[in-house]
Amino acid sequence: MSETLELQQVICPSCKQVITSFSPFQAEVECPYCHNKAFNPLITAKKVPIPERLIIFRTSEKDFEKSMIDNLVDHDYVPTDIFQCINPGNVIKAYLPMFLYEGTYQSSWSCEMAIETTEVRASFSGNSLNNEKVKKFIPQTGTSQGNFAFLCLAYEGNDIPNELKAFSQQYKYNVMASKEYDPALLGLESGERPLTLALDTETDLTWNKYGDALVNDIATQNAQKQLSGNEIQNFRASNSYHLKHNGRYVLAPFWFVYYTYNNTKHYFIMDGLGEGTSMTTPIDQEEVKFVKGRNLIKSIYKYLWIPTWFVFCWLDLIYALIYLMIWFISKIILNYLMDKQIKDRLNASREARRLAAQNLG
Repeated sequence: MSETLELQQVICPSCKQVITSFSPFQAEVECPYCHNKAFNPLITAKKVPIPERLIIFRTSEKDFEKSMIDNLVDHDYVPTDIFQCINPGNVIKAYLPMFLYEGTYQSSWSCEMAIETTEVRASFSGNSLNNEKVKKFIPQTGTSQGNFAFLCLAYEGNDIPNELKAFSQQYKYNVMASKEYDPALLGLESGERPLTLALDTETDLTWNKYGDALVNDIATQNAQKQLSGNEIQNFRASNSYHLKHNGRYVLAPFWFVYYTYNNTKHYFIMDGLGEGTSMTTPIDQEEVKFVKGRNLIKSIYKYLWIPTWFVFCWLDLIYALIYLMIWFISKIILNYLMDKQIKDRLNASREARRLAAQNLG
């Protein structure tokens, strides 16, 4: 990681945010914050380490748009006019700096595991002995070991939104999509012009912030898998690990888009392999009110069996049983009708979003 190259640092002339790219002759850059296109940006040279590996995109912008549309269409309570607020031209393709940590771990664990045993016990009267099944917790110990490989965000600055930073803090390493770094693989000369950021932190700091806790979680989870299906208590694990290297500099791919609905900002993010997504959505309060109203009717009606006692006291058992039967049958019918109204309303909204999505772009 001693090699360096000249990284172009582009300052948006509109909002003054900093964007960086590995293209030293990029003619045009679109700001991911204000979406202003800068044709004559202020450029200052900055030396940064060259990445060792690159996780290539396995998804296209069309794949990203399809994933976003599918999620918004299938998500209940999303307004039917949501796609009027989303501009596909605002989709950002980005490579973010990550540190790759690889190594092995070992976990020594102990716990108390439940077993069922038979014991001879005296009866309540004390005149006889009975065999009774009882549950006991007995000590158990064991070890587990394995390999780990994951990526952690190597950026602490404020030049990317907090939502993207949170989504990319820990990222599963896909060795099949990892390539030796080659600037040509970035696609900076393509029409998409992906954005890039340089790392701004050290491997040790990133490991202490994310890696150590993540390895302990992995080791503990795998140790608990050995006890899967058993009832346990007082589980404890002591974990150790060995790093193969101190963290390799890798660029990882991400897609993201932001849009505003009723003056509130929302986003959709997907990693470049299409393995994970994150989003926020506006809520159709009228639809929520409709569903809550139908559920409230169901909740109120289920308590209408209570008058059965008054019928029984004022009249007789026969009338009370008749009332209870009528209530029970009508409750089934009412629940069916309310559930159907809710389902029809949500399906109608889903279909409206699906039709609206066809006009996106």
